[in-house]
Amino acid sequence: MERSEEMTSEGYVDHIQNISLNPFFQSRVIHAFITGYGKQVPYHLIYIVLPIIYYRPSRKLLITAQSRSSLRSLFVDDVDQAAALGGLQERVFYFYTSTNQAFIIATNEGRVRLNTDGFIQLSQSIDYKDFLNKNVKDFIRASHYLGLLCSKMEVSNIYRLLGVTLA
Repeated sequence: MERSEEMTSEGYVDHIQNISLNPFFQSRVIHAFITGYGKQVPYHLIYIVLPIIYYRPSRKLLITAQSRSSLRSLFVDDVDQAAALGGLQERVFYFYTSTNQAFIIATNEGRVRLNTDGFIQLSQSIDYKDFLNKNVKDFIRASHYLGLLCSKMEVSNIYRLLGVTLA
């Protein structure tokens, strides 16, 4: 890459895309979700994480989330914000294999573990405040807050609210 290319915004976007689509980075995103959830996570719930976090409109809403927010207030109550969930079912299918790979990495690195009852338990937490790069921090923060918001609801209600099925 030429020096002039390195300084363009397109060059930076390409670097962020290469990093963000990396399964090791995706494992951090899932790890942040589990940390935000704060208790044992039903295994199948992690399949919504990457599809929501990797879609810029939904990630932007989650970055602005606060502990008193809810999934409903972020994604459903406002018609314009509801568009942030558009195509979520297709993205769940698209990220299915990536989610599996990322989870395997997080498990192999000892950050999470899968119990025999199908729940994921946190072995060590991750804090979005520890990340210096703003773009990376945004992914991790959004994932953390997605976990926090999901922890406030029954799993079946999360799928119903998001309009997602795992088949």
